[in-house]
Amino acid sequence: MSEETQPVAGKPDCILVAEDSPPNRKILMHLLTKLGYDVVACEDGKQARERLESDRPENLVAVISDIMMPNEDGIELLKFVRGSAEYKDMPFLLVTAVVDRDYIIEAKSLDVNGYILKPVTFQRVTAKLSELFPHKKFPKLAG
Repeated sequence: MSEETQPVAGKPDCILVAEDSPPNRKILMHLLTKLGYDVVACEDGKQARERLESDRPENLVAVISDIMMPNEDGIELLKFVRGSAEYKDMPFLLVTAVVDRDYIIEAKSLDVNGYILKPVTFQRVTAKLSELFPHKKFPKLAG
């Protein structure tokens, strides 16, 4: 790990979210904040890529992106991340309602780490993050 990618002591892990739908972006931000993450929210893949290129969020541990977005979709963002020396091993989850086989095949070929199916729920987000970070303890949903 380079000095640049070392976690900053005392700062929560950060997840970058790329989601064009304001309600879905707000839900993801809320759930991730409840799980103890800092969140950097972007309106599309282009904005997320620009953020990664110019102003990497501190303690960034993962990217969660919708597949279908204007300007730059989740597959294009995934291609950028996997093609980048700095981010190529960054865990990447796609949020999708899409069952289009071609998207799934392309995402798998780019080593996507998993999918969160819409509608996004606390259980779905927690389950996927538990797979990515098996040693991290996540709070249970208050009942």
